[in-house]
Amino acid sequence: MTAGTARAPATKQADPLDDIGAEPRKLGRPRDARADAAILEAVVEILVEDGFGGLTIDAVAHRAKVGKATIYRRWDGKERLVLDALAATKEDMVAPDTGSVRADLVAIYAQMGEPVNQQTVVRLLPALAAEAAVNPDLAERLRSVVAERRIPSRRALERGRDRGEIRPDADLDLVNDLLTGPFMYRLFFTGAPVDSDLIARSIDLVLRAIAP
Repeated sequence: MTAGTARAPATKQADPLDDIGAEPRKLGRPRDARADAAILEAVVEILVEDGFGGLTIDAVAHRAKVGKATIYRRWDGKERLVLDALAATKEDMVAPDTGSVRADLVAIYAQMGEPVNQQTVVRLLPALAAEAAVNPDLAERLRSVVAERRIPSRRALERGRDRGEIRPDADLDLVNDLLTGPFMYRLFFTGAPVDSDLIARSIDLVLRAIAP
């Protein structure tokens, strides 16, 4: 290069793993909540359609329209990705306060009878439980997710006890187990339907056993 000749500026190479349609990535840029939501929604859709074995980072990236690097920056494996997707579904759960413990419980558990929710539970939980048996960290996170999903029914039971609809000495954690157990048994083992009639009859049986 001769003196006085300006050096041409180097051309910046595009990162092929940048989000599709996203702005150029900057160091320290905050996470995009829209990308997170799209990724978790894609996880649930793929699990419902193809099961745990069909879930791959490639498939999630394609469905969510993001680069794989976006996923790897947020999650270190598909088990944790599935856990967060399962946790995110709790945001859609309705926890009414009708003034009646029976009506509250029927409304809460009726959501379990919806086909999409049944497929999601059946697809996600068995694979996660198997992995949790050999992965203590995952097991702890799974217990936390399950505990959060029990909060609406637990609060409904507490309100019912405070109103005198339930015996004051009732073990509410055990009651929660008794309410949920039949539905889980049918979903995972017998394949028998979990519908509005079963839900109402199961709740009535449990509430009669703990009535004052």
